[in-house]
Amino acid sequence: MFALGCIQSLSCHTNRCPVGVATQDPLRQRALVVPDKAERVRRFHRNTLRALAEMTAAAGLSHPSELGPHHLVRRVSLTEIRLFSQLHIFLEDGELLSGTHDRDFYSAAWKLARADRFELAA
Repeated sequence: MFALGCIQSLSCHTNRCPVGVATQDPLRQRALVVPDKAERVRRFHRNTLRALAEMTAAAGLSHPSELGPHHLVRRVSLTEIRLFSQLHIFLEDGELLSGTHDRDFYSAAWKLARADRFELAA
């Protein structure tokens, strides 16, 4: 969105995006100059891929698919950082579907989930 020119006016849901990125209004869409934005998006994507390649190589890996939560860190205070593997709970493949999970948060959320609607179950 930033590469397209988003200025975070926080009006995406109003159909009044001032830069024409998130609107169906033809008048506002005129602010979106596709050839210029296409080049910006191409450069942004190219640079993102270069940064990913640099991070992968710096971690001593040969492919981004080898990156794991133990390679990434997050600052949790002014003096402390933690590995993502220490911060997040990771479920095994199929754990929710099999019903073998014993994690309170995921159990409660799974019981509330509905495939037929977005609102909370009564």
